Amino acid sequence: MKDFLNYYYYIIPDKIHKVNNNYYFNFKNNYFSFIQYLGNINELSSLYNLNNYMLYQNKSINKIILNKENNIITKKDNNYYILILLNTYSKNLININNVINFINVDIYFPNLDRTNWYILWSNKIDYLEYIRNNLNKEYNLIYNSLPYYIGLTENAISYLKYSNLKNNHIGIQHTRVSCKNNLMDFYNPINLIIDYKVRDIAEYFKSLFFDSKLDIKEIINKIKLIKMNEIDSIYFYIRMLYPSYYFDIVDNILKGKLKQEELLNITKLSNDYEYLLYEIYSYIKSKYNIIGIEWINKKYL
Repeated sequence: MKDFLNYYYYIIPDKIHKVNNNYYFNFKNNYFSFIQYLGNINELSSLYNLNNYMLYQNKSINKIILNKENNIITKKDNNYYILILLNTYSKNLININNVINFINVDIYFPNLDRTNWYILWSNKIDYLEYIRNNLNKEYNLIYNSLPYYIGLTENAISYLKYSNLKNNHIGIQHTRVSCKNNLMDFYNPINLIIDYKVRDIAEYFKSLFFDSKLDIKEIINKIKLIKMNEIDSIYFYIRMLYPSYYFDIVDNILKGKLKQEELLNITKLSNDYEYLLYEIYSYIKSKYNIIGIEWINKKYL
């Protein structure tokens, strides 16, 4: 690896620390990560331009380093890697303030846009229904639980369509945010997308719930501290309805990265999560005249 980094980046680190398929090292008092890139190659140019724009605006973000051929990615052992200069090298876990205050920059890159939830989620349902119809027998936990979470997604799509509210509150967000993320990961530029600014907040609260970091009452109290107008509140509720936490695990099971039993940590909490959704709806309803999901409201009214 040292010879490889020297050849492509003129860097010769003393020690290299490998974590999974990523590499971390120090060179001339700077910290670097050499990270495997699993995303869409066609988005790399936009990610690089977004990264440079944020750096130009003096925002806290780690920096993509080009190789000697001025390419963003470098191929090694049939995998693609990106060299990152770690302006933020902290392994401290992120908190809600990091998420709320993350880089408030309004800039748009079309191929990083993830705001068309209706199309994205509809396509997700079609894909998962196809997967379910072609699953091997050993994936019984996925087969039996998928209809419920597809149903939640259909609820989220219906709510989005029924609300018919245009949300202009769009900005830089992450592909996924978790309470398990450290600051170094949080400021990784290859994890950035363009989406509604409630995305990261909703995903953070989902992770707090499913990782049992906070109980429902504590989560609701923290949500009450966040300033959201009516449209943001509705989009936040819709994003909380969408079971990304379940789909992420299914994807990793099908890729062989997780065992199927990991799903039990999610499915056993389905009733509790429904109650969290009801409590979120009740709080928003106390401020704005919104509808809820009928079957959830009937269950907990």
